[in-house]
Amino acid sequence: MTAKAVEWVLVIRYGSSAHRAIYGRLPGTTYTKDYIQLYRTPEFIDDLEAAFPALARRDRVSITYKWPTGSAEGTIFRRSADRPHLTWETHKGAPDPWKMLTNPTATSAQTIRGDPSHLDAASADRELRQLRSSGFGQPYLIAVKLRDEPTTLHLRVQVANPGKQFSWADLRNAPPAVRELAATTSDRFALAWRYFDRTEDAPRFDPQIKGDPWSAAGISSGAPPQTRAPATNNQESAQASDLDSDLIAEGLDRSDEEVSNFERRIKAGDYEVPDAVTTTKTRGSAQKVFAAEVKKNYDWTCALTGIRTPQFLIASHIVPWSEDEKIRIDPSNGICFSVLIDRAFESGFLIVGDDLSVTVDWEKVGADAELKKQLRGYDGMKLRGPKAHTPKVEYLRRRRGVSEP
Repeated sequence: MTAKAVEWVLVIRYGSSAHRAIYGRLPGTTYTKDYIQLYRTPEFIDDLEAAFPALARRDRVSITYKWPTGSAEGTIFRRSADRPHLTWETHKGAPDPWKMLTNPTATSAQTIRGDPSHLDAASADRELRQLRSSGFGQPYLIAVKLRDEPTTLHLRVQVANPGKQFSWADLRNAPPAVRELAATTSDRFALAWRYFDRTEDAPRFDPQIKGDPWSAAGISSGAPPQTRAPATNNQESAQASDLDSDLIAEGLDRSDEEVSNFERRIKAGDYEVPDAVTTTKTRGSAQKVFAAEVKKNYDWTCALTGIRTPQFLIASHIVPWSEDEKIRIDPSNGICFSVLIDRAFESGFLIVGDDLSVTVDWEKVGADAELKKQLRGYDGMKLRGPKAHTPKVEYLRRRRGVSEP
């Protein structure tokens, strides 16, 4: 079977809730589910009905779960109790691709490593703890609906930062649209999804391939991310497309534990923030630490305008967040700018040379007379140098898209 265009994809972070639903029914314990609870937001319902139109007319649709070596029957409920559910046959348990196996391989139905045979909750819980501490990586349950397949979901598991033994299941093999969905999830908000209508350049998926069904389709990227997730006061589920914006990142929620970890890593010269497992809270935590270092490095002053009011200062990445996970909190990859200059730099209206001289791209500015007035005085100026961590020429060239001296 050749690769087909994806219509809808659901990504579920494998944490305690998913583990208890998937592991199996254990009588007299909290392991009693045969379903995954889905979101009840209008946005999710709209996309679910777009992918499965029959749900607009009735409360449930029978579906078939498929994977390269098998299939199972299930149901999507538009409303069961108070929300949608993705269910499977109780007596058979969860579909095989989402279950544990003691020694999963690139050809077994299962991918997640663990002993699936326990009959008590304490032992089943222990399997999840062992999985998390084993270096296996962070699993994500993935369900893919292809266009023109009205009642089929193709199931896979892909893993963020897997060990070498499981590189065939690496989440990095998935297209950006899927990786970005994974990045929006967290232990608290474990689901993310996206619907691709027929006007979009959707990723393609080969149902016959297990570990890397995307690359076999020749697709390395999907359409620009339009991830939807439930709105929350703490912005935990902010859109993945916002993660590149330093301005937005400085307003995201943080984790005290992650902040402390990033502070230790900066001191040790370790600037990496792994790509596939980054949640919005991780992004906010990293930006807090990065911003403190960069702003202190420039004496809490915009390197171009001289503005010192803290509310107007942003720690701007030279090489954007999305482009290199290894230097995301490197202070020499940041410049302290005021809000206007940050936006101009991020959007390419201001270009910084190897010698820290500034050039305005007047073609981009166009006919906006007020913007011309705001930026004219900075054309040809040089940035104020920092106290330490001078911007690396390599990073400045990467921002400009050039490699030659």
